[in-house]
Amino acid sequence: MSAKDDPLPVSVVTGYLGAGKTTLINRMLGDAHGQRIMVLVNDFGAIALDESLIESRDGDLIALANGCMCCQIGGDLYDAIDRILARRDSLDHLVIETSGVADPGKIGQIALAEQELQLRSIVTLIDAVNFMDTYSDPILSDTLLRQIRAAGVLLLTKTSLREPDQNAGLLLELAMLGDNAPIFTNEAELLARLLDPAIGEALPKRGSVTARAERLQIHSVPFESWNWQGEEIIARDRLLAFLGDEELGIYRAKGRLRLEDGNMITVHKVGKRIEISEGASDDGSNRLVCIGTRGRFDRDAMASAWQRALSGSQ
Repeated sequence: MSAKDDPLPVSVVTGYLGAGKTTLINRMLGDAHGQRIMVLVNDFGAIALDESLIESRDGDLIALANGCMCCQIGGDLYDAIDRILARRDSLDHLVIETSGVADPGKIGQIALAEQELQLRSIVTLIDAVNFMDTYSDPILSDTLLRQIRAAGVLLLTKTSLREPDQNAGLLLELAMLGDNAPIFTNEAELLARLLDPAIGEALPKRGSVTARAERLQIHSVPFESWNWQGEEIIARDRLLAFLGDEELGIYRAKGRLRLEDGNMITVHKVGKRIEISEGASDDGSNRLVCIGTRGRFDRDAMASAWQRALSGSQ
């Protein structure tokens, strides 16, 4: 049987907002691992592809010089998978990155039920810094628990930001919640196992084969988002005050903004942690996306607070 006739191995990468999925995908696409990987992502804008790797662009498909490809899901996962299967002879592995609030078990069932696909594993990323605070929230705990229980493998991220004894306690908690699914703390080790055909076959998959593949249903979750795009600039201190305002209920934020001092930055917030990186690329507009839980997150209040932050008014 030729490689084209073999089912295409599939891995599902999931995790709550800000857990590090994009970082893992970036490494997967950039590493010299000898695999021709197709990654399905929700949004190209979040993937920081090395321009030197990009060989060609064609609509929602980017081909890389190392044999990997990156495809944007768009509106229909099934249509995207059909397009990918048409390229089966040039691929070794398909990786599907879910949104931060998706139910990965449903996506895994698609791979289990599709004869041309072979589910390798569902990998759930866990944010070591913010997990316990998020999981203790009764509104959010169901989403996190679904992602953990669907996982064949857990990857604990941001461990360097915590003390070893704190990580040890979290590992014990995850072992119980995840029904003893293998837990990795080193992403390079996980990728080596995931992408090795011989080892990957032995990784736990989770989920069960369904009689038919249902249309993808995203679990109904209580999240709201607010987006802004414009040419206005903002002072660093007012940006930090806006993102740190607990009354606004911002759990996750990411954006690219020009500061009043002229610097172009990227900003990320997960929980209470805010990170700002200098030297972002400038395409002529500033963007900011904020996500919070319904009932604590008001779009009108966000818009008003943002305009006050831009203008410097109280």
